[in-house]
Amino acid sequence: METIAFYGKGGIGKSTVAAGVSLALARAGRRVLHVGCDPKHDSTAVIARGGPTLTVLEQLFRRPVEALRREDIVMPGVLGIDCVEAGGPESGVGCGGRAVSRMFEIFEQLDILDPNRYDVAIFDVLGDVVCGGFAAPLRAGIAPKVVIVASEEMMAGYAANNIAGAVKNYLPNGVCLAGMVVNLRDNHADRAPIRRLAKRLGTRILAEIPRSAVIQKAELERRSVVEMAPRSEAARVIAKLAETILRINKRKCRPPRPLDLEGVRAVMRGT
Repeated sequence: METIAFYGKGGIGKSTVAAGVSLALARAGRRVLHVGCDPKHDSTAVIARGGPTLTVLEQLFRRPVEALRREDIVMPGVLGIDCVEAGGPESGVGCGGRAVSRMFEIFEQLDILDPNRYDVAIFDVLGDVVCGGFAAPLRAGIAPKVVIVASEEMMAGYAANNIAGAVKNYLPNGVCLAGMVVNLRDNHADRAPIRRLAKRLGTRILAEIPRSAVIQKAELERRSVVEMAPRSEAARVIAKLAETILRINKRKCRPPRPLDLEGVRAVMRGT
């Protein structure tokens, strides 16, 4: 079973990309598990169609852990995709990263990551790994291919650099940095800075997803552009990205070379 973890700063479009990849792989006949690792629990919004669903954390509030069953946390989605949301505490209360760590403990208890059940498991993970809980996919023994979702903007570069540093720390666990996806904010923006950063980090740009009104329209209708407009440019780029990630040989991925903050700034400024 392939495991792929999408990381990126908040609001960068990471969930849009991760959900699109899950749908593209399911359309191609793969058996997919999609796991949201964000307290907002919105990663599966365009995949699970059953309305509001209980997260892993909410289920733990309702019943003792020994009573949990697989069907309590795994939700059916479109195209046969299975969905899980870790969930998290209310804003300002508790630790969202702990919810992700706890979810992986439940996964082991219930054998959720059964390679006989799934071909691919997609993890959509919050932020830039400042909290160890959100690094759980890197240290939980699932050895994912990590894909960083960024934009052409400076702050996205800082987050990408932090994530590369986390990947470097967990290389002994079999983790690899598969590459970066640039989810463009402005189709006319200068893409050279983020391309330079990818090169300096020792990785590559796997795809550049154009900003498209079709993506926003699809999300308003609680759908993915891959499902609603499969012939659109954005959907074609995401479908190609999905296959590209699967073809990557982890043994050929180079260890990332994270920079200090001034280094990130210098690279993106071209100085």
